[in-house]
Amino acid sequence: MSMNKYMHPRNIYKIPPDFSKLVKLYNDFATVAKTGLSGKVSIDFKNPNSLRVLTKCLLKSDFNLDVIIPEDKLVPTLPLRLNYILWLEDLLAAMKLTIDIKGIDIGTGACAIYPLLAAKKNKWHILGTETDKDSIKIAQQNIDRNQLQDCVELSHNSTGNIIKQLFINGNDRKFHFSMCNPPFYSNLQELCESRSPARPPPKNGFTGSPQELITEGGELEFCRKIIKESRDHENNVIVYTTMVGHKYTLAELIQDLQADGIKYTHTEFCQGHVTRWGLAWTYQNYDIYKLVPPREKLRKTRTPIVYLLPELPNAVYTVEEAFKKLSYIFRELNIDYKVMEKRGHNISVDLIAKTNTWSNQRRKRRLQKRLQDEIKKIKTDDVCDQNMNAKSDPGAVLNLFPDSIVVNNSSHSDNNESNNKALKINGNEETTHNKEIQYTPVVHALLKLFKKDKDILLQMEFYEGIAGKQGLHQIVQYIKNNWK
Repeated sequence: MSMNKYMHPRNIYKIPPDFSKLVKLYNDFATVAKTGLSGKVSIDFKNPNSLRVLTKCLLKSDFNLDVIIPEDKLVPTLPLRLNYILWLEDLLAAMKLTIDIKGIDIGTGACAIYPLLAAKKNKWHILGTETDKDSIKIAQQNIDRNQLQDCVELSHNSTGNIIKQLFINGNDRKFHFSMCNPPFYSNLQELCESRSPARPPPKNGFTGSPQELITEGGELEFCRKIIKESRDHENNVIVYTTMVGHKYTLAELIQDLQADGIKYTHTEFCQGHVTRWGLAWTYQNYDIYKLVPPREKLRKTRTPIVYLLPELPNAVYTVEEAFKKLSYIFRELNIDYKVMEKRGHNISVDLIAKTNTWSNQRRKRRLQKRLQDEIKKIKTDDVCDQNMNAKSDPGAVLNLFPDSIVVNNSSHSDNNESNNKALKINGNEETTHNKEIQYTPVVHALLKLFKKDKDILLQMEFYEGIAGKQGLHQIVQYIKNNWK
């Protein structure tokens, strides 16, 4: 479902661009556009070249920016970038900072998209840092061709730091803000496996170089390094900000800031079918949480489910041992899980249940026992033929008991309604098995296991799934019933 309605209220892309107008204005766009029988103009969003041409044309038509976007570099999505800029405007305005604004863009990239937008739209002065020499070269060309040299300065970062090099040798430069769109992934494998197979394919094509997408430790460690370095330069930047690509990263970073007593606020960047998050923190005398409260409150809030895991006799009561037991339960239920973060006495796990394997367990066990007992009774001569048929055709045995089913971890009759909803074939709901099947998760949730005082707490937050939050409640209830 499109989340355009949750875009920043001043984002011009809340109303989708007029492709028919772009076809008339730009020959490049006309070459990648196609017109349907109804006259509607569209493009192939899975084609990187189409995305590149669209972005270049929108930058020209909406901001009068002439931008080079190399084929081997990331194609910036304008609605997302504009959401970030508009949020920064809100932060600065709330702190009554509106004149001669100076900012830092960490990892500006070949397009220098944030400095160009900030300079063109708001006349802000931006220092863009970049580690890749080729990207710096192309970024400078983009700045020169748009005659923004007076507003945008570039700095090649050849150090292992993120912002420290800007303030060495007594350099006491002052900035109103810093911003960053960090690489999301820690390695190529994580990048390839980042999208769950339970989710539908992405709407847009894949773009970006490894330098733009991968960093040691992923976005979490990168952002933690920014926070660590920011402590040494509390007075050089009024408000530090960063974008994050995963909600669990936002949660971990907020915990870090809370632990150190650092004032912060956060937001959601909603556009198209993608959600990203923004995090801001300051060491100055601004209560930015109250000044610019989280925008996610505008959407339906998700209250996590919290359960105190009881201490068991003759068992070690630690987070690690509790997670081992939970892992066994998840394997028993055929629930896929991936550890996202382990830190101290905290474990964060991504959970995906593709089928409902936890409902009505007692009834299923009774049916299984009944079926097994009836099979044992079929030994007399007068039911010999029936017994033989049953052995050759398992369906014949099942027909004796139409309300029962052979129970295992992946097939339950009670779940037909949920499972049928989860099977989508070529966009239509079906249950046949000889076609290509696309799965929608029954439950997708974030699990956090942590120690508070002497207690071990299980926290589950619902993300998505056809079973809704009720399905997550059922999983937690199953854990309660089997915690022994």
